[in-house]
Amino acid sequence: MAELTNGARKGGRKMQTITLKLKDAVVSGVAKVPVEVDALTPDQLFGKNEAGIKAVKVWWGNRQEQTGDLFEVSLAGDAASADDVKLVFEGDLRRVKRIGEGMKTGEIEARGDVDMHCGAMMEGGKLVVKGSADCWAGREMRGGELVIEGDAEDNLCAMYRGEMTGMTGGKVTVFGNVGELTGQYMAGGEILIKGNAKMLAGLNMKGGKIIIEGDAKWPGADMTGGEILVKGATEMMPSFKFLETTPVDGAEYKKYLGDFAMGERKAKGTLYVR
Repeated sequence: MAELTNGARKGGRKMQTITLKLKDAVVSGVAKVPVEVDALTPDQLFGKNEAGIKAVKVWWGNRQEQTGDLFEVSLAGDAASADDVKLVFEGDLRRVKRIGEGMKTGEIEARGDVDMHCGAMMEGGKLVVKGSADCWAGREMRGGELVIEGDAEDNLCAMYRGEMTGMTGGKVTVFGNVGELTGQYMAGGEILIKGNAKMLAGLNMKGGKIIIEGDAKWPGADMTGGEILVKGATEMMPSFKFLETTPVDGAEYKKYLGDFAMGERKAKGTLYVR
């Protein structure tokens, strides 16, 4: 999506920008009570005026409040569809959860570090976090694009407790490091990690692709499908079978098949290491 200027998209299409600035009073108390904003996505706010947006209910701790009670709300420009709506979250967002959860179209920009579950179960559109993201970012993501300009904590693109499938579609880029269990039970889509990955990236992975440009510890444990490529140093599980040395993007990699800890018939995952 092209850069916006004065509420209009470059290329001539009209664009509406909705800015939601968290009020300082919301996070000024000793107990930092989280705000959950899964009700604030472009597809759900399209067509609403300022008063309508302020009236949308969001969870603040264990009670529901109107958006206008927690955020300063402003609108600029017009949109012909939800695809032409951009939401901008501002203020101290470290206790703001579920940004972009379930979003289907449009664009969201979060200006700062965010709490858990950003981009969870998103199906389309683009979410950009201009900071770091807490646990479960991109959880069970199905489509769209998630960009995290800082770090991502544990369980990036994994499945939530009790579920059997993590990310199935879309693309995620993390410019920093990621925590443990990235892409657990992932079945599709692509994750690009510019930094390092803590242990067990791709645990129980069934499909999709993970690229780690930094170091990784025990990637692909119990994987039965999909592909992992590690460009940095790798501490491998012993249950992978070496196949060959092969070039990838102009560099030589060792190609392994695994994980044979899951049995020979299920060991269909591919791991490339330097």
